[in-house]
Amino acid sequence: MLHRNPLKNIVLGAAIFSLLFFGHLAKAALTDDLQNEINQKQSQIQEMEKQIAQYQAMLKNAKTQGTTLKSEISRMETQIKKLETEVKLTQTKISETSLKIRGLASDISTQNVEVEKQKNNISQILQQIYEYDQSSSIELVLSNANFSEFLSQAQYVANLQEGVQQKLTSIKKLKAQLEEQKTQSETQKANLESLKKELNGRTAVLDNQKDDKADLLATTKNQEKQYQSTLTTLQKQRDQIENEIFLAEQKLRLAINQNSITASKGALMWPLDSIAQTQGYGCIVSAFARKSYPACNEGKGNGGFHNGLDLDGDTGNPVRAVRDGTIAGVSNLGKYSYGKWIAITHNNGLTTLYGHLSAQSVSSGQKVKAGDIIGYMGSTGYSTGSHLHFSVFATNTFTVQQKWYGPVPLGGSLNPLLYL
Repeated sequence: MLHRNPLKNIVLGAAIFSLLFFGHLAKAALTDDLQNEINQKQSQIQEMEKQIAQYQAMLKNAKTQGTTLKSEISRMETQIKKLETEVKLTQTKISETSLKIRGLASDISTQNVEVEKQKNNISQILQQIYEYDQSSSIELVLSNANFSEFLSQAQYVANLQEGVQQKLTSIKKLKAQLEEQKTQSETQKANLESLKKELNGRTAVLDNQKDDKADLLATTKNQEKQYQSTLTTLQKQRDQIENEIFLAEQKLRLAINQNSITASKGALMWPLDSIAQTQGYGCIVSAFARKSYPACNEGKGNGGFHNGLDLDGDTGNPVRAVRDGTIAGVSNLGKYSYGKWIAITHNNGLTTLYGHLSAQSVSSGQKVKAGDIIGYMGSTGYSTGSHLHFSVFATNTFTVQQKWYGPVPLGGSLNPLLYL
């Protein structure tokens, strides 16, 4: 028959609680170190966000300035500084997220150890209770030096029994915390992958902006006269191209087969995270409207047709697919029309077009999901400021035609607001 010395039981219990106590201290120290690093990253993020806001204010002021080579170079340099800061910001967010993942991994490891400790403690407690229950009251009295020691041992065992339920409750709580930490870890890992993709996109935007500045300086030889001459020639070519596109799309609109379209209001999501519409669809008075549309002239001779929506925003802002689909085209018209553009064919009879992008992050034939980042806003093509041109075409009319200035997406356009 096994008998327990009360002093030995007390020492064992003290050892168990000691292990638990010091385990919490180690966890707290590690969390503090990581939290300090995370706090530093967050301070850096806040500072860079302030810098970006200042650059953005400068760019807005630049829109009101005259079109000179000097002002354009200044605008480009400010844009590049803003994009460089945004790249650093994304890199810092990646570092911050990595630290959070490290902290969660440490917490998960600590929680796993803690759960095993609690299980082991319960096992030891149950073993002591079992051994106590196997002894009769007479045997326990005889095994102890006096009756007082017997009562102390009985009380100790009673305390152990009461503590079992508390430890079981503790294990449940620890497991719940463990599951929450695992969920947080998966979320942060997903955020990390998203930030890495964002970094690639923003880096591409920055590189393109630097190339545009170098190209402008090379073309104009840093001469204002040469710059103005280039603008004049370019404007004539742009007007001619816009008119050609309008005439082609005017015919394609007549070829729209409404029976092929199964979409309705709400079939498409907005392509930007923040929406500020600056130009609508249809008849407008604007330099960017398709020319020579008698139905829009109203006897004034200045009406034109705009085949999509213009949405305001900053160069580098992510542009998202508005619905699941397949990339129908990705190309660059240079300084003409849509500039860098992407087209997506959807399963509801619609094809969507995204123009004036600063960078594209998809390729022809690629499958995309609604909300996927496909490119980044910019001011390429026929544009005087950063924005997204968004058009919706009937798929049965959509084609890409090769012209001397590049591949042109053409189709019978529809009012995007009918489907957004």
